[in-house]
Amino acid sequence: MTRSPTRRALAAFAAATMALSLLAAAPPGRAPEGPPGQRADVGPCDPIDDGACLLPFPNDRFTTPADTPTGLRVDLPVQGMPVNARGVPVDPTEWNRNDGFSPGAMAIADVPGLDLQATFGLPAGVQVLDRPARSLAPDAPIVLLDLDTGARVPYLAELDHHPGAVAAGRQLLLIRPLEVLHGGHRYAVALRDLKDADGRTIPAEPVFAWYRGDRAGGPPPGVEPARTAEFNRLFRDLRKAGVGQRDLYLAWSFTVASDENVTGRAVHLRDEAFASLGDTDLADGVVDGEAPSFTVGPVLDAPNATTQRRVSGTVLVPNYLHAPALPPAGPDGGVSLEALLFATDARFDYGVADPGPMALPQRNQTAPWLSVPYVCNLPAAASAHDPADPMLYGHGLLGNRTQANGFSTELLRARNLAPCGVDFAGMSQFDQPNVVQILQDLSRFGPMPDRIQQGFLNFVFVGRALSHPDGLASHPAFQDASGAPLIDVDTLSYTGISQGGILGGPVVALSPDATNGVLGVPGINYSTLLNRSVDWEGAAVGNLYYASYPDVVDRQLGYALMQMLWDRGEGNGFARRTTTNPLPNSPPNNVLLHVAFGDYQVANMAAEVQARAYGARLLQTSLADGRHWSDDPAFRLSVFDRAADGSIAPHAGSAIVYFDSGNDAPPSVNLPPGDAGGDPHSDPRRDARGTDQRATFLREGVVVDTFDGEPYWTQFCRGPVNPNCP
Repeated sequence: MTRSPTRRALAAFAAATMALSLLAAAPPGRAPEGPPGQRADVGPCDPIDDGACLLPFPNDRFTTPADTPTGLRVDLPVQGMPVNARGVPVDPTEWNRNDGFSPGAMAIADVPGLDLQATFGLPAGVQVLDRPARSLAPDAPIVLLDLDTGARVPYLAELDHHPGAVAAGRQLLLIRPLEVLHGGHRYAVALRDLKDADGRTIPAEPVFAWYRGDRAGGPPPGVEPARTAEFNRLFRDLRKAGVGQRDLYLAWSFTVASDENVTGRAVHLRDEAFASLGDTDLADGVVDGEAPSFTVGPVLDAPNATTQRRVSGTVLVPNYLHAPALPPAGPDGGVSLEALLFATDARFDYGVADPGPMALPQRNQTAPWLSVPYVCNLPAAASAHDPADPMLYGHGLLGNRTQANGFSTELLRARNLAPCGVDFAGMSQFDQPNVVQILQDLSRFGPMPDRIQQGFLNFVFVGRALSHPDGLASHPAFQDASGAPLIDVDTLSYTGISQGGILGGPVVALSPDATNGVLGVPGINYSTLLNRSVDWEGAAVGNLYYASYPDVVDRQLGYALMQMLWDRGEGNGFARRTTTNPLPNSPPNNVLLHVAFGDYQVANMAAEVQARAYGARLLQTSLADGRHWSDDPAFRLSVFDRAADGSIAPHAGSAIVYFDSGNDAPPSVNLPPGDAGGDPHSDPRRDARGTDQRATFLREGVVVDTFDGEPYWTQFCRGPVNPNCP
C-alpha cells in the first residue's frame, strides 16, 4: 500500500480551512481562535509520518520552550486536532497547558503494509504481548528508550484491531508501554527493519529518509533543514543504545509531563484544604487540627443482616470548582455536589484568563464549600469492645456512593469493616450529562479531570472525618447506647471496585489517613482500557464517540489526547507516586490489586502495568500453570517469598493477585473478551477466601495466601477449565 505524498498536506489544508470556516458555528467558548504559537521556520504538521498531521504521536515536534520543570510546554496545532462529525476540531488550549505528554498513553504511527508477526518473527496468531521479553531483545524491531537513563522500556506493539480500523484499511501501529514512564524524562521511539506480510523490508518515507542520511536528489518536499541538528542528536542517542540510523524506518522523541504538572493541582488542593483544618504535616501519620464539619441524617437501623445501622449525611469540603451559575448553598452552608455536577459546566478557575502550565486552581470565594454526601454502613458485629474498621469505598463506572450498601461490600461488612461510600465527582451518576457532551466534542474534556481532582479531595476529607476523634465517631449515630464509638478512628483504609479501582490509586496516594488500599478489578490507563472493554465497545458511550469521531485515525488520537488530561485524575498519572515513592507531604502506602482473569470490563494487562508501577509482587500461585496468556506471567514483577516449609510466605507490601473463574485468556490485541463464559468482573469481591485476604490487608498491609498454595479458582463456573465446575 502506498500513499500520495500530497495527501497529508491536502488533509492538513482542508482541516485548517474547515476550522476557520466553522468558528462561528462552534459552541461559545469552545471554538479555537487559530493555531497556537508555532515556530516561524516550520509548518504546523510533522512531515516524517505521512499518515496524519499529528503523527507520529506523542512527539516533541509539538512542544515549545517554557518555564516549566521539563523546560517545555505542549504546543499542539489546531490543524492537526481530531475533527468531529459536525466539522469542529478539538480546541488544543487545555492540552497546551501540559509540560509534556502522558506517562502511559500509546505511541502512534502509521506504517502501511506492516505485519507484526513477520517483523518480530512470531508465529501466526502470536502477538507481541504474548512474548513481552521480545520487546527488550537487542535486535527488537521497535525500541522504546529512556534517553535520560539509557534504559530500554518494555512495550506492547499492536496494530489497531478495532473493526472500524480494519474495515477502513487504516490499522495504525500502537506502541503501549508495559511500565509507566517516568515524569519529566525524554524518550525515543525507533522503528527499524519493519516487514510486510511477504517478509519484505518496508522502506522509510522520503522526509525521514533524508534526515536519516539519504540525501541523493536533494531534500524532498516537507523537509525542514532546521531540524537536522535535532535528528542528529536523536541518532547519536540511539547509536549509544545500539540502534543504528541506517536501518531506521522512523524515529522520534517525546518528553513525559513532569510529576509536578500532572499531580501538582491535586496535591495543592489537598494541602491547602487540610491546612485550613490546622494540619500541615500530612506525611507524619498524625491526625492534627480540627475535624471537618459534617451533618448526620437520615439513619436507618438494621437495613440488612450484615449491617446494624446505615448513616447518611454530608461533609463540608473546600470547593475549587467554578461555574457561571452556581446552585444555592444548602442548610449546612455548602453547595450541593450533586447539583453542581449535574447542572453546570463546573471546572477549575485559575484567576487569570490564560493560565500557564504550572498555574494552580483557586478556591471558589463565592461558594467556598461543597456539601459532599456520604453513606456509611456500620456492621452488625460492631460494638464498643470491637469497633468496626472504617473504609472509604469507591464505586463503579458512572455510579454513586450507594454501591457501598450492596453486595460489593457485604462480605467485608461480615468481617466488621464499615464501608463509607462517596461519589466520584467527574465520573459519577451526576456527571453523565457532562460525559455525553464530552463524547460529542473532546474540546469539553478539560472539566472532567478537574472534577475528578475535586472528587479526590472529597474522598480524603470524608476520610479525615472518619479518622478524627471529633469527627463522625463523636456523633451518636456512630455510637452505641452508652456513647462508645462503633468505629475505630485509627484504622481507616480504602477499597474501590472497577472505576473505583482505576481512580482509587490517587485517593490512596493523596490520603494522609488511609495508607492501605485494595483496588478491585483495576487497571491503568483509560486509553488502553477503552477498546478492550465491553463497557465501551458496543455500549452507548463508545457508540456515541464513534458517531462523533468517524475517522479511525482521529479516534486513536482522541484516546491519546484524552489520556494527557485524564492523567491528572486517574491512576496512571499518580502510579509511580502511590506506594514507596509518595507524593510530596504524603506517607508511603500499600496497595493490593485483586484481578479477575479474563475480565470483560478492565483489561488484565492494564492491571499488570499498574502493579509494575507500584512495585507490587505477584502471588505466583494465584493462576494455575499455563493459564496466563504470556510465556512469562511474572514479566518484570517480583514474586512472593516462600517460607522454610515451601509455603507462600505472607508479604508486607503491595501485591497483585489473580482470581480465575475459568474464562478464556483475554485477547492480546485491542478488543474486548468474547468468550461464552460470562463476565468474571464481579467474582473476586464475592469470593470468601479472597475477602479474608482483603480484610487482613486493609487492617495490616500484609498479604496472606488464603488458598494455601493452590490456584485461586473461584466458585463461579464460567469455563470448563475451572475445577470447581461440574
